[in-house]
Amino acid sequence: MRGTRLYVERAALPEPEAEEFYQADLIGLAALYPDGSTLGKVVAVNDFGAGASLEIEDVTGKTLLVPFTNAAVPVIDIAAGTLVVEPPTGLLEPAQADEVSS
Repeated sequence: MRGTRLYVERAALPEPEAEEFYQADLIGLAALYPDGSTLGKVVAVNDFGAGASLEIEDVTGKTLLVPFTNAAVPVIDIAAGTLVVEPPTGLLEPAQADEVSS
C-alpha cells in the first residue's frame, strides 16, 4: 500500500463537534491579529512530526509558519471564516545579522 493515496468524500465525514474542525476547514480562513487587523490568510496546514503549523500568506505575499497551538492561535471561528494569531516573540521581527550567520 506504500504510496497509495486514500480519499473520502467530505459528505461521508461526520460533522465536527463543538470546538472541533477538520484541518481542511482552516485553509482559506482570514488570519487576524488580536486587534482585528489582517495578518493574511491560511494557505496550508503542515505537520512535519513535531506538531502542526499553519502556513499563512501575509498581506505582503510572504509566507509565515505559525505553530498551531492554543497560545499562538487562541481563536478559531470557522463560521466567520477567521482565526486569531498571537505571533510568538520573534516570528515577525527580521533576524539579526549574527543570528543568520550562526
